[in-house]
Parts: sequence; structure tokens; C-alpha cells
Amino acid sequence: MYLKMKRVPTIMLLFILPLLTTAQEIIYTSNDSITIERILQRHSCHKHKSTGELALAVAGEFIGCRYVAGTLENDSYEPLFISCTKLDCTTFVELVTAITLSIKEQENTFAAVCRNLEKIRYREGKRTGYASRLHYTSWWIADNEERGTVEEVTTDSKYRYNRLNLDFMSTHPDSYSMLKDNPSMQARIAELEKPFRDIDIPYIPKESLNGSKRKINIEDGDIIALVTTIKGLDVSHVGFAFWQDGKLHLMHASSAKGEVIMDPTTLFDYQKGKSKQCGIRAIRIK
Repeated sequence: MYLKMKRVPTIMLLFILPLLTTAQEIIYTSNDSITIERILQRHSCHKHKSTGELALAVAGEFIGCRYVAGTLENDSYEPLFISCTKLDCTTFVELVTAITLSIKEQENTFAAVCRNLEKIRYREGKRTGYASRLHYTSWWIADNEERGTVEEVTTDSKYRYNRLNLDFMSTHPDSYSMLKDNPSMQARIAELEKPFRDIDIPYIPKESLNGSKRKINIEDGDIIALVTTIKGLDVSHVGFAFWQDGKLHLMHASSAKGEVIMDPTTLFDYQKGKSKQCGIRAIRIK
């Protein structure tokens, strides 16, 4: 992915640089690129850490970042959107993953992060419009696992299974600006949902989340996907695992708190209070 910057007279840059965006392809501010390059510099010496440890350290850079939902739903032409100042749970996980991959690849540039972000956000790493985005977490896991970017940890037969029937987007088009009044896009999404119907997906039930690190087999920095019982959906929230005092917790962009937090509530207690969540899937960045 090439960064297509607009040509702007130098004198004007003094006034508009903080709000500068690219034309058509990638949307970001100068502060976003500066922040990401500083994070890359700070953590480039940590490339020999485990990927999970590195991901958790990078995720920590965004603690306090404002929670803003729907930041990817504003443009019909599907630009690559990057923000370090407004994140939802998905864009938080994706941005941290893209930065982590760039550090592990020893490519500590903003352009490398953009390239990795596009690779993980879109089907087969190719951004070709709204339908190419991996909207469902199950799409995201399957596509990125196929390309060797991540591996799902919760695949053992000892776990419980959830029957997956993805159709929420195609059956609730009014909930999505790009699907509302757009029958052709609705049909395209419905077609992409079909391979993810009537399949069993293993997950760790929420009543098992009070166990030890050895028993649960989840590491610091693993991506945690919270499995939902909402009809037609697979996952309702995502974040990163971290262990504290022998208990599993979640670092996530919290809509309730309005920012990225290291949740002081254990994941066991967090899910216990969520009637429409039944457990978790764990995904490890490779």
C-alpha cells in the first residue's frame, strides 16, 4: 500500500498538518503517524520478546484513548482508516496487532503499519470495498489464520462448542449504513455469510474462566473474543488477555468506561454479569 499524500505548499503545512489526510486511500492525521512511529521506536528493541508480551506492551500505549464506535462506517469507498485518538474494541485490537507485526518484522515505519493493518482487516489482505472488510470476528480469525498471521488457541476438543450461524448483518441491514437501502450489498454480504452457517466453533465457557493460567492455557497478549448468544452473531467484544494476581483480565476499548482500560474486574466476573455472553475464543498473534 502506497501513501498517496496530497501536495501542499510548505507554508500551508504549518497550519493544516495536524488535520492532514491522504487522498482516497488512507485517512489519518499527522499526530496519528507521529504517535505510531514513536511507539515503534520505543518497542523496536523489544522485538525479541514473545509476540504476546510485545502485543500487550504495545496495547498499553493506548490506555486512556477515547472509545468511539463506528469509526470505519463513514465512507462509501472504504479507505484505510487509522486513528490513535478514537478506537472501538475492534480497531484497538487491529491497530495493536498491526504495530506488533511490524516490530516483529523489523519494519518500524508508519507505512509498514498501514500495510499490516490492511492485511489483517480485509479478506485475503486486499481492500476492495465494504464487502472485503472482515466484519465478523469469525471471518477475521479464519482469514488471518489461513494466511499464517494468527492461530486460534481454543481448538481443543475439551472445550465446549457453539453452533455458528452468521446472518446478523444481512438480516439487520438497517443497522449498517452501507447496507441500508442497498440490496446488492446486502446480497453480497449474505453470500459471504453462507460458509459460516451450521458449523461448530469451540470456545471456553465463561464458568471456566476462574481457573489458573496453566489450566486455561491463555497467555498475556492473546486476543480474546467474547462469544455471544445473540442470534446471527458470533462475537460481541474483543480485547487482549492479561494475567494479574493469578486471574485472567481483559485490556480493551470499553464502551462503558469510554476509553481503553486494563479492566480491574476479572474476565470471569465480567462475563458472569453478561447474560448474552457464554464464553471466549482465544487467538494468538504469530
